Amino acid sequence: MKTLTTMLAVSGILAGPGLAQAQPTPATPPPQRPAPMPPATVPAPQAGTPQASVPAPAAEARRASRIIGANVVNEQNRTIGSVDDLMLSPTGGPVTAVLSVGGFLGIGEQYVTVPISELRWSTEHGRWMLPGATAESLKARPAFTYPDTDRR
Repeated sequence: MKTLTTMLAVSGILAGPGLAQAQPTPATPPPQRPAPMPPATVPAPQAGTPQASVPAPAAEARRASRIIGANVVNEQNRTIGSVDDLMLSPTGGPVTAVLSVGGFLGIGEQYVTVPISELRWSTEHGRWMLPGATAESLKARPAFTYPDTDRR
């Protein structure tokens, strides 16, 4: 029985190439000419579409990844906090910076919010500055608490 199985397998392997060559190729029908298509027209961008309404960033624009985590200083170049996060309004309102003030290594810190428009880039110090602020004045602001669903 083992010999018969081996003989059938060997004969199938040897006959395979011969059978593959012996099959005639089917005749292919002549190619048909495609129907002429009307010229393509590109619709003009409409107001409100992303193409038309997205302006290029200004040359002085800063990346959010460079702002988050940055120290914030006052006019005396004293660190008064750090940017913990940026909050975007779902309705397109102003961007708010969440500052971490007080505390040491995350213990005892408090979060407060500041409109991003109040932060200034200090070319003199190479840092973000909040003019007129002190660590004490920031701690006196209402505390901000992240919603459970928004926290990283």
